[in-house]
Amino acid sequence: MDKIHYHNDLKKNPRKSAKSVVKNISLTSVSSVAPKGFTLTEVMISILIVMILVTGAMGYQYASTRDVKISEVQASAARIGMLLLESWKGQQGDLSFDPVDVFDSEMTIQTSMIGPDVPNNSTGAPLVKLGSYEIILNNIHYYVTLSYDTESTLEPMILNATITWRRDYGQGDLAGDELFVRYSTFLVSY
Repeated sequence: MDKIHYHNDLKKNPRKSAKSVVKNISLTSVSSVAPKGFTLTEVMISILIVMILVTGAMGYQYASTRDVKISEVQASAARIGMLLLESWKGQQGDLSFDPVDVFDSEMTIQTSMIGPDVPNNSTGAPLVKLGSYEIILNNIHYYVTLSYDTESTLEPMILNATITWRRDYGQGDLAGDELFVRYSTFLVSY
């Protein structure tokens, strides 16, 4: 581009001396040439930045997957609790209600010595325990405790289901700090 510029310059002003043109060419055409490509340091820094971004994305994906699993387990526990309570309520809160007899052919359920604690009623007294059960659904062991509070002149009968699971979703003793789902319903006799 410099040559074209000076060539056009000579056409416009033919009196311009060749010496001044050479002087201008030599002053303007000497410039630092940028290196082509990337240095090793630039490449290493770029790789480091990409690795940091990928590591962050993988951590986010792991946390999201874990949260989805916990949500699915909680939703299943809620469905189990509602199913047991509605069945018990359908039998009018019969104190001989046994979910093993009712659901044995439909799900893996058995009585268990392990189960969540019985909650308290509105006066602070513990509910009466009907029984504890272990239910296996999608290879996850749920522990259920059914409890009740008898009907009084002021309050209807309370039916309660507390469902919990171990953090590893397996079988075994409960530590007492597990997540749980608790549902209660009322049974009014007319």
